[in-house]
Amino acid sequence: MKTAVICITRRSHNLGLQIKNKLGQNGVEADLYAFSQGSVRSDDTVYFQNLSGIVKEIFPSYRQIIFIMALGIVVRVIAGLVKDKTVDPAVIVIDENGHNVISVLSGHLGGANKLTRLIAGLIGARPVITTATDVQGLPAVDDLAREYNYALDPVSAVKTVNSTIVNGGTVYFYGSEKLKIAKEKSLHYFALSDYPDRQRSADFNVIITSEIINNCHANTMFLRPRNLVAGIGCRSGTPADKLLEAVHTALEMCNRSSLSLRVLATIQIKADEPGLIQAAAALKVPVIAFSAEEINCFINKTGRCIQRSDFVQKKVGVPAVCEPAALMATGKGELLLPKQKFPGITVAVAEDPLQ
Repeated sequence: MKTAVICITRRSHNLGLQIKNKLGQNGVEADLYAFSQGSVRSDDTVYFQNLSGIVKEIFPSYRQIIFIMALGIVVRVIAGLVKDKTVDPAVIVIDENGHNVISVLSGHLGGANKLTRLIAGLIGARPVITTATDVQGLPAVDDLAREYNYALDPVSAVKTVNSTIVNGGTVYFYGSEKLKIAKEKSLHYFALSDYPDRQRSADFNVIITSEIINNCHANTMFLRPRNLVAGIGCRSGTPADKLLEAVHTALEMCNRSSLSLRVLATIQIKADEPGLIQAAAALKVPVIAFSAEEINCFINKTGRCIQRSDFVQKKVGVPAVCEPAALMATGKGELLLPKQKFPGITVAVAEDPLQ
């Protein structure tokens, strides 16, 4: 996770170096930025002459930004850059004496609260966290989403769910994966099969599933586990819109949410296809690729029932692409949807089991 540390005085620069080094010892790589009026070069610091300019430049590039300066300065400098909790970086502020570490932006989903506690522990400071759920020792649904790598669906429901939890309302969680939630009388956990029988007795329902469930009660939101892989085979030059259409159709066929898609998997020879790269960007997932040797080895060693094609064998040196690629990318997954043929495209969907 990319982290930036920004300071504007000599004292804060010393603290910034300390934090950068301590983060490095904990496996977190950090870039240190410091103000300078003149031209200065350093191996461990990037120097700047305009705070607003450097923050505007790097704000979209980091998932965590640590400011060592007055809170008021930070509020002014980031005010025009803040967009949405799903994309904003975690922002924390530390006074230059290192007494207080304050969570400012993206406390839950961005992980600012967690970062605040980490930094406070590293430098012996006091963590300052003001989100209501944390103050009361209660779980926040966006914090759970970050911890378990779930997608929020819809994001707009987060505020209502957290407000319900804070105000003592009854929230039911449904799913096959047991969450670490506080033992509160108002928070309950049920198997997915219990929904919708219990839904009307709760103020809000939170369902953990990749499945599309229609006709839900209005007081329902989903946490989408990222446990789906779409295996892709395609002709050279296939446009992104056609690939996106094929992937979405395949997901509809197996009744799954695109928010649960974790990766697109293919053969190495197709890894640089512009259309595939653009489709993955639109879906906000990476592309991973396996060599022909790896795919052949997987097919031969596992004995999986794979739909084979003499044409594909002749073209790329393997008897199949989308099904083995999907399975290889899941780990312990199984095919949810076998190979589906679209014009110039094949798609298979595999699913990793939830615990």
